Amino acid sequence: MARWDYQMFIDGSWTEGESSIEVINPATEEVIGSVAQATTKDATRAIEAARRAFDEGPWPYTKPAERAAVLIKMAEILEARSAELHDLVVAQTGTTGFVTDAIQGAGSIGMYRANAALAVHGIQWVEAGPPTGGPGGMAGSVLVREPVGVVGAITPFNFPFMLNTVKVAPALAAGCTIVLKPHPWTPLDAFFIAEAAAEAGLPPGVLNVIVGHREIGEEMTTSPLVDMIAMTGSTATGRSIMANGAPTMKRLQLELGGKSAQVVLDDATEEYVRNFGFGSVLTHCGQGCAIPTRLLLPEHLLDAYKEGVLAIAPRIKIGDPTDPSTVLGPLIREQQRQRVEAYVASGIEQGAELLTGGKRPAGLDKGFFYEPTVLIGTNDMRIAQEEIFGPVLTVIPYSGTDDDAVRIANDSVYGLAGGVVSKSTSRAFNVARRIRAGSMHVQGLGGGTTDPGPGAGQGPGWGQTMTGIGQAGAFGGFKQSGLGREWGRHGLEEFTEIKSIGWS
Repeated sequence: MARWDYQMFIDGSWTEGESSIEVINPATEEVIGSVAQATTKDATRAIEAARRAFDEGPWPYTKPAERAAVLIKMAEILEARSAELHDLVVAQTGTTGFVTDAIQGAGSIGMYRANAALAVHGIQWVEAGPPTGGPGGMAGSVLVREPVGVVGAITPFNFPFMLNTVKVAPALAAGCTIVLKPHPWTPLDAFFIAEAAAEAGLPPGVLNVIVGHREIGEEMTTSPLVDMIAMTGSTATGRSIMANGAPTMKRLQLELGGKSAQVVLDDATEEYVRNFGFGSVLTHCGQGCAIPTRLLLPEHLLDAYKEGVLAIAPRIKIGDPTDPSTVLGPLIREQQRQRVEAYVASGIEQGAELLTGGKRPAGLDKGFFYEPTVLIGTNDMRIAQEEIFGPVLTVIPYSGTDDDAVRIANDSVYGLAGGVVSKSTSRAFNVARRIRAGSMHVQGLGGGTTDPGPGAGQGPGWGQTMTGIGQAGAFGGFKQSGLGREWGRHGLEEFTEIKSIGWS
């Protein structure tokens, strides 16, 4: 069995810790590696290293093309290790099938290349106005983009390599220096990134990786030496970070919780809803902030939906995530499974109908597995308002009018993502515009797919087709789903400040 063991990475050197954190496989409960556990003194050393590397250079002063060259080299190194990264990700997170390669592992490496290209071609680093003449002589002004400074990056357990990358790649492209703190349950892949950075020639102190618990996050979010916090996690943690950063007015990029709604409009067919099944909550066992965990379904389609789910449920294979036929892997830890169980119990107590699931699968004595679960309830229940982070779908029947669907979808403190399904793409699009969420997907049920043609639909000279996640668009939420945006140009610009300089 493969094993991964790492020390801390501070100021370009591997550093031992006073103690270590064991990492376990959530499907087998076996230890697969360990990392050095940072103390607050270690966190201070890492922050000070990042501060020196920013204030004294050379990284913030390098040309965008030079920074891009390092990012491309990092991508090449990570791509060469993609098979090992795949094995690590599956062992560390329990992710199954396509999600491992498309999002969790190799599918995220493209963000290094995309941010390299943006740094050179996609960001206007200098905007010079025309000079003007006057009684005092020639004068003018210029706007320049500069790196925001030292970034404290804090990431969760659900999509660790992708979320580490979506912080590190744009921050490096912008010229920032970074202290990265991955979640102690899933820290291993962060050190893949550190190894790639060192091999690619990133100067010491520009990227530092430390692992610890709440006290390390407190040190990062309160330190006056840190200019910005980029965090993905719960809304409660986001509020805490905002409070910690307020005394020093830190810049914040917070990608927080969600309770996204998939809205089926009343012109959808019974055939469609019979095949809807569990929707996206099977993806990584429902452990994703943008996964639609509320299904808003017209009342006249509910019986057809029930028939479909009960037919599909026995065919969902739960178990070993290394088996290509497995559909549903484990939750990350026993604490998370107990949390899911408590939410399902609360739904039943509040009057929800348990359609299927709601328990631990038989025959799996090891691993933190839980059956895919569908509850039918109302939008005022906890299961419809709070983020469960498990394979649980709450179905909310509604009248079928667009106004009713929009009202229910927006009746949430969150506003991260969602989707709308209709026979009419234009109708679905207009409903999507009325839902207050940062990322929406519209699906028309016209049927059929078309061949994109030569060049995969690009046309001559358009460049290369994007492969992987996070290279375009803008990901982030409304309301209590966070602040700022990730991915693409908007994600890179989050790590910059704009300075106006007048001259005469």
